[in-house]
Amino acid sequence: MGNPRVSASVALLSRAMAFKDAKIVELGCGDGSLVVEVANALGIRDVYGVDIDEVALKKAEDRGVKVFKVDLNSDPLPFKDGFFDVVLMEEVIEHLINPDNAIREAHRVLKAGGAFLLSTPNLAWWVNRLVLLFGYQPYWSEVSTIYNVGKLGRDHRLPLSGHLRLYTHRALKQLLELHGFKVIASKGITYSNLPPVLRHLDSLVSKMPSLAQIIMVLARR
Repeated sequence: MGNPRVSASVALLSRAMAFKDAKIVELGCGDGSLVVEVANALGIRDVYGVDIDEVALKKAEDRGVKVFKVDLNSDPLPFKDGFFDVVLMEEVIEHLINPDNAIREAHRVLKAGGAFLLSTPNLAWWVNRLVLLFGYQPYWSEVSTIYNVGKLGRDHRLPLSGHLRLYTHRALKQLLELHGFKVIASKGITYSNLPPVLRHLDSLVSKMPSLAQIIMVLARR
């Protein structure tokens, strides 16, 4: 489990519930690599994925995922109420124009007591708090559809992430609660994308989800 999101997902979910005969779906599954790795680690065999990218869905299908083309901004999920034990949405919500549709649908298709695991970049990452003091654009955010501007140490020609909405830990938890979820655990995640001198510090600080690079929240229906 080289992907830190996979490790964190398995750690949170394995403490939350049993997975005998469970069904899992990832909203915005891409090529299916993450949901398959999480499902394998938890012993889940019934694996589903939805995405809008047909090329990515074909790759997910080749990995054994049951795939469906869905626009999470507007489409209902093609599953009956209470169909899944686990819903994942990993670093997808920040790309959505209408995240409320996806969250409502996640709530609908989960069984009572089912787990919703969501991760997203943290607007209030400790590094963002520091760079804002000096007038720089927070990382993860973008002000142009062409240029990656305003960020400390970042060339304006670097690829854009396409993030439309950014969340703090507090805002994300409140949003989930307003949609009927009960938040039961949170975890901060760090990536190895910093200079070595800052990497260890970030790993330590990220033990506090409100200051971490990536926020992961586990909620129940």
